[in-house]
Amino acid sequence: MERILEASPNSLTRSGALSIFPGAQSQGWRLPDQGKFSLSSYGLPLARADDLMGILGGFQESAQPESGPDGLRVYTLGSYGSAKLGAVESSGGVLALPGGSEMHLGRHSLCPSGISPTLVGSSIDRFVECAWRWHWIVPLLAEEQRRAGEAEIQAWRDGKGADMGEPYAGYQELCRYVLERFEAIDPSIHAHAGFWSDVIIDVW
Repeated sequence: MERILEASPNSLTRSGALSIFPGAQSQGWRLPDQGKFSLSSYGLPLARADDLMGILGGFQESAQPESGPDGLRVYTLGSYGSAKLGAVESSGGVLALPGGSEMHLGRHSLCPSGISPTLVGSSIDRFVECAWRWHWIVPLLAEEQRRAGEAEIQAWRDGKGADMGEPYAGYQELCRYVLERFEAIDPSIHAHAGFWSDVIIDVW
């Protein structure tokens, strides 16, 4: 876990081998230069090979922003479950927008965007960093969750279930730690609790 949280973007993307990148049209996007540099340097993850939920890169082909809620203009970057992820024109803040792609649902029903736009990142570069760290962290958390569940079942089979305490306490503590590290990357995650807190704390 610590290696993932401390790894460089190049290491996380395996020098771009696991990435999907925006096309040439992105050079005309009216977004902060740092954000466009991050997208062109690291991209976003391709579809996962497992059934776990992750950020899925899927860049719009147009150079023009699309109409978003409340008069916002956004550039589509990808999806998370049924939520479309878009960068707001000019500011570069990244939002989860309901009603987007239905791709990559797997066995999950969680849609963290709910019925209204939810802040995913205060900037594109911070969003890209969190997306890649989550790409590698989610299977570790899922495995810890599985182990906790198996330990609980075994304890009840052995007649010790009533004495084992909270079986998921260690897993939940690890989730909270990951959320704290994401908040250190982008403090807006704490100020606008929603997307990442739902995603990290509830890895089902």
